[in-house]
Amino acid sequence: MLGQVGCLTLVIIGLALGAGLWLDGQFGTKPIFTLALVLGSVPVTLIIMVRVLMGGMARFRNPPGGAAPSAGGGEDEGGSAS
Repeated sequence: MLGQVGCLTLVIIGLALGAGLWLDGQFGTKPIFTLALVLGSVPVTLIIMVRVLMGGMARFRNPPGGAAPSAGGGEDEGGSAS
């Protein structure tokens, strides 16, 4: 899960950096588009990071197949009969 978050962060910021550099090259406005897109990609990255982590935690809490651990441990709680 942490690897996914790290890769997503690198991809999003890398795309923003590449697009900003390309736009700055097209319009001759060296740092403006690059700074705006990289700074704008930070909140997007944080939102996606939270969604991925929340989805991963939901899968961790409710594993596929419905094999949730029981709280009682599966034994009879009444003890032995007298």
